[in-house]
Amino acid sequence: MWHAFLDRYFPIGDKDPPAVATAAQDAAEVSGHYIVSRRSQDNILSALTVAGETKIFRNEDGTISSKDLKDMSGQPKKFREISPMIFRDVNDQDRIAFKRDSSGNMVAVIDFPFMVFQKASGWENSAFQLPLIIVSLVVIVLTVLLWPIAVLIRRHYAKPLTQTPPQKRLGLLVRLTCVAFIAFFLGYVIFFSMGLKDIGLLSPKGNPWLRLIQLFGWLGVLGTVIALYNALKSWQDPARWLWTRIADTLIALSCLGIVGFVFTWNLLHWSLRY
Repeated sequence: MWHAFLDRYFPIGDKDPPAVATAAQDAAEVSGHYIVSRRSQDNILSALTVAGETKIFRNEDGTISSKDLKDMSGQPKKFREISPMIFRDVNDQDRIAFKRDSSGNMVAVIDFPFMVFQKASGWENSAFQLPLIIVSLVVIVLTVLLWPIAVLIRRHYAKPLTQTPPQKRLGLLVRLTCVAFIAFFLGYVIFFSMGLKDIGLLSPKGNPWLRLIQLFGWLGVLGTVIALYNALKSWQDPARWLWTRIADTLIALSCLGIVGFVFTWNLLHWSLRY
């Protein structure tokens, strides 16, 4: 049935196989990260999309593969182009067809009629989004962990910070912003981990907890403005040590990276229908 669908909308006919150069070009064009159509879109669960993106890549022999499409031996299948934008398993009859939608985005169709795959935009690409959030969270967590350690070291060596009261307040607010982001992500992890054990929590019963978690997120978003301001003031202060300026800048950029991730994947969406 699904092969009939492919034959109807992606006909092969009696055309000759594409030339090697054209096949290589097509393989390069369809390569990239794809988001499955059966997904959460405009709610807090859309963040799961970034971890579940499918990558289609070009092999050295001109075929394409995906780690999510494997043969009986557990190895990624190889698909060779047999007609413009239609690829067939070199050892079987499975096919992948590609076509651009009305907005010009590449769509992949496989032998399962209940879903298609849409090519991720540059901003939604997990190759960018996952390193972004991981690096940003590492910087934020290290900032919080090293905060009391730095205080103890300065106290031990009697080297207090030579900062004005406004500078101390800015530094405190920046670190509280980091704490808010950690509480935000940790809160989501704990909430859905508990929801897997108690399904009733994934209902309106759990909405107050989700709102509390989102409150920490909004505090982090507002605090990001302070972190950016603090980084700017740090570079304007000639008395600041170079490494302090770099650290303030890394914290500010990490907060900004988290904000971009949060709004891309709707983690602060007003609706709690998921």
